Amino acid sequence: MAVVDLTAYIDVLSSWCYVGDLALQKIEKKYGSRLRVQWEIAQLFDFGPLPYTREQLAWYYARTAKMTGVQMNADWVDTPEATTKYANLAAEAARTLGVTDMSLVRALNYANVIDGKPLGRREPALDEAARLSGLDRAELDRVMRNPATAERIARSTAEFEKLNLPQRPSYVVRNPTGDLALLSGVYTFESLDAIIGEMLHASEITEQVGPEPAA
Repeated sequence: MAVVDLTAYIDVLSSWCYVGDLALQKIEKKYGSRLRVQWEIAQLFDFGPLPYTREQLAWYYARTAKMTGVQMNADWVDTPEATTKYANLAAEAARTLGVTDMSLVRALNYANVIDGKPLGRREPALDEAARLSGLDRAELDRVMRNPATAERIARSTAEFEKLNLPQRPSYVVRNPTGDLALLSGVYTFESLDAIIGEMLHASEITEQVGPEPAA
């Protein structure tokens, strides 16, 4: 069976990642096992606090709503020190503990940008991740504090930066025939569908005609 691989570079609390993932979920439903999705953290703002106020974020969310129809909640920014790094750490720690799919990433993103929960602080991010995943809070806390967890995020962020892509989410899409697509900031089903459908078609035709004859 022909398969396409998609690596999604995301920040767990990114509003644009939330919008883009709505399209990605539809793509996953359409293609099923023919699409293999892997997620990697691309940490925003150099692991530091947000570079804007809640009022500035609310303006950005209002603009996003006009573009996408998705209304978001800036109430999660309840301190000048709000950062996305703790939610990213929680998701990466949960992956170590067996939550390897995007279920927790998606739930944390929804809790933050839609419900407005203050996941920009460490304790709320930890509490919400433990609640949503069903993992033991103390164990999740231990793995979040493990330097290896932060090191994995630093590596995947550096990997993303080497791609010189301007936005999160960014998708690296490959098929077995050697086709490669780099998509950055894409947020519509139609855009993703066109690329993935074309790549799958190329792979399916290649499977039908068989291997290239020897020289």
